[in-house]
Amino acid sequence: MRFMTWNVWGRFGGNWQWRQRRIARTIRANRPDLVALQESWVAGGLRQSEVLGAELGMSSIFAPSRMPQDPDPSVQLGLAILSRYPFVAYERHHLTDETIALRAEIRLGERGLHFLNTCLDWEEDRERERLNEAEALVELVAELSASGDPVVLAGDLNAPPDRPEIKRLLSVLHDCRPDPGITYSSKNPYLGKGEWIEDERIDYVLATLDAGRQPRCRARIVGTEPDPPPSDHYAVVTDIPVLN
Repeated sequence: MRFMTWNVWGRFGGNWQWRQRRIARTIRANRPDLVALQESWVAGGLRQSEVLGAELGMSSIFAPSRMPQDPDPSVQLGLAILSRYPFVAYERHHLTDETIALRAEIRLGERGLHFLNTCLDWEEDRERERLNEAEALVELVAELSASGDPVVLAGDLNAPPDRPEIKRLLSVLHDCRPDPGITYSSKNPYLGKGEWIEDERIDYVLATLDAGRQPRCRARIVGTEPDPPPSDHYAVVTDIPVLN
């Protein structure tokens, strides 16, 4: 199955309508089965996820979570999931304060698959909060995978792979790592200069290990088109054999 994660940068940048069209085009070109979107917007009775889902022929869900504030107070940002499969269940899981993970469950024959989307706190001085959020995710993954169903966690984790919060997640999940893997690049014209996570990989797709074996992931970075790209983050697309 093909999984995709992308922080789509809300309605920032002053050209969000144009970016919306490019986001849809990029998702369509890569044909993912499940997509995790962070900083997805709701405004004026419209949900970005529903607009994209209708255009791409995918089911969609949305939930608010802690995100940067859009300049327009009427715009709400959160997490969204798009799926080519029908949802059999979905729910919000509180990690810390207003930060959540959004879970969607689909059926694959006799097995379920749990797809988690999250965006951890982004400020450099909130390492403790991110670590607590990672611990909550580890507990959630253990609970969901206890029956043998695969779990895939995708999202903007706002920390490079060598940080404690990511190492904690990687102690129980396999990193489907693209190479090269920078997703928050100083080459991106939308990126604010001097960001503490500049030129780092902060967007991930992680998967549970199956019977002690690492999943044979094939991952790549997309959404890098210049002049300008569709978002301040690049997206990660990963193929994972979840039915081994």
